[in-house]
Amino acid sequence: MRRGLMGWNEADLPLDALRQRLSRLQAGLNSEGLGGLVVYTNIARPAAASFLTGFTPYWSEGLLLVPASGEPVFATALSKRVSEWIRSVMPVGSIENTPQPAAAIRRKLVDADIGRLGVLELDLLPAAQAAALAGDDGAVSLEDATGLFRSVRIRADEVEVNLAHRADGIARNCLETIDLGSDARRMAADIEARARLAGAEEVFVGINPDLGRTKAFLRSDRLDALGARFAIRLSLAFKGAWVRRTITLARAPEEQAALAAADAALQRGLASGAAPAALKALQDGFPGKITAWNVEACVGSYPLEAVACSGDGRPFSGILPISVVSVEAEINRVPWHGAGLVGRAQSS
Repeated sequence: MRRGLMGWNEADLPLDALRQRLSRLQAGLNSEGLGGLVVYTNIARPAAASFLTGFTPYWSEGLLLVPASGEPVFATALSKRVSEWIRSVMPVGSIENTPQPAAAIRRKLVDADIGRLGVLELDLLPAAQAAALAGDDGAVSLEDATGLFRSVRIRADEVEVNLAHRADGIARNCLETIDLGSDARRMAADIEARARLAGAEEVFVGINPDLGRTKAFLRSDRLDALGARFAIRLSLAFKGAWVRRTITLARAPEEQAALAAADAALQRGLASGAAPAALKALQDGFPGKITAWNVEACVGSYPLEAVACSGDGRPFSGILPISVVSVEAEINRVPWHGAGLVGRAQSS
């Protein structure tokens, strides 16, 4: 549930940074001969709209139109009661409150004589929205522009990197002091409370209560007693920047040294500055057997989308300015989980 405080200020997310992102996208649209780009949003897919406008859409679905020139338009099914608040947290573009966002965008396309429209993740656009955008006359041609958007999205600016590291700092602080004598539900509640008080807008806590028995991370309402070794996975967003941290803990003091060595290896890898280097450092110096890994990043409308994993049979060599590296391993024949942020600003 999205229930944290949301806000925008110039210090955290300068207007110039948003303008530069829009400018890079509009330059790409013009080079491809597209009249604009449409981004679909709902509660599960807020990341692209947030990247371009600073506003994190929630609950109701909406469409963001970025024309090849001019200001973006966000058409949302949210009521007019929240318009003024949305304007306070979305410093670029205009807002249209309408029960039919696609129809509103369609009218703007027709008025602007836009015949070729790029769509982020066209294959995931709901059919009703696609039909309303294209219209019965076929005057608007919908074209997949996912590659174009991603070419802009993966060039993380210093502002985004700083927000991601601030989010990661919140996650680290929430996981630094865990009461091993607490039960799992109370543990999850305490972590979420601390993250919310630190300014996180979204918080998802999952706990694997017994690594010797199951691989599953459970929600708080499904948690039971903790086993001898367990793992906590914390995913959160701060000012639209998503991160994930995973730690493994043990109740027995004699296991602490092995876990500390694994944590130190993970931190050395995360400090390498890019996902391929982090994975190599982990594989070279990990005090156990790495059994699986994956790399996630914000490259489209979904937060932390998987972009590479050990199971695809190919070595990962892609360079992503910001990503989350997650690792599964075995230490003394018991599973271990760890995850954290890697990323630095990419020169323009």
